[in-house]
Amino acid sequence: MEWACSVCEKMLKSGVLPEGDQVGNIIAWFCKEGKAEEAYSVYELAKGKEKFPPPKTVASLISALCKNDGTVAFAQEMLADLTGEARRHGIKPFSDVIHSLCRMRNVKDAKALLLDMIAKGPAPGNAVFNLVVHGCSRTGDLDEAKEVLKLMESRGLKPDVYTYTVIISGYAKGGLMKEAQEVLAEAKKKHKTLSPVTYHSLIRGYCKIEEYDEALKLLSEMDTCGVKPSADEYNKLIQSFCLKALDWEKAEMLSEEMKQKGLHLNAITHGLIRAVKEMHSEANVTEDATLIAAA
Repeated sequence: MEWACSVCEKMLKSGVLPEGDQVGNIIAWFCKEGKAEEAYSVYELAKGKEKFPPPKTVASLISALCKNDGTVAFAQEMLADLTGEARRHGIKPFSDVIHSLCRMRNVKDAKALLLDMIAKGPAPGNAVFNLVVHGCSRTGDLDEAKEVLKLMESRGLKPDVYTYTVIISGYAKGGLMKEAQEVLAEAKKKHKTLSPVTYHSLIRGYCKIEEYDEALKLLSEMDTCGVKPSADEYNKLIQSFCLKALDWEKAEMLSEEMKQKGLHLNAITHGLIRAVKEMHSEANVTEDATLIAAA
């Protein structure tokens, strides 16, 4: 490997390159060895000498450059080199760049690239739209996420449960439960069955703002809609009732529900219910003693 690197370095310094297919092999080798920047240097030199590697190699290089935040800009620039058939069939490299931009929270460029794909191809599908929706939600720009969802629908695509869940989760994390419920209502119109994650996001949101009765309603709704709550869902909700609401009765009611459904209540949660129950009993005894003394 060291010998090969040395040969390639000398080749780059001298500016002497083999023909296109061989250049492609060199670029592919660098990418395989995790040397995307060196591969990009070969690519730039080859392009300057009009020795273009195969489109498949270009796509592989873009993918390799996308793995590191510091080289995503190179990958983004390379997309302009994909023309004709290479661009029409280039959904993978375009998706890789959008995914990387969203990972870096550069949603502005990701959205611009999405619009460029709509205008010039390759036509973006659900997966690409979902990347941008997720990126908008991560940065807290939920209005923009909803706009991307509308754009998706205008293209004749059907947002999947994941698309709605991402937006619901974003609203729930910010405590904007009214907006989250509006998106939930829209999701129900489009999909007969939602995912446990959809409800999990809402339940956590209500627990965060200490509206536990609303969280309980959602737990019941899950059963009605044929979505099975997990043991983890129950354990977390019970913990919220114990630690925040100090309501051992509802916590105990949920633990009984778990037993009936064959779900396991973990030891920590079981201990919490017992501790809160004992604390209430002690508080009641103290209160009774105080009343007797006062009488």
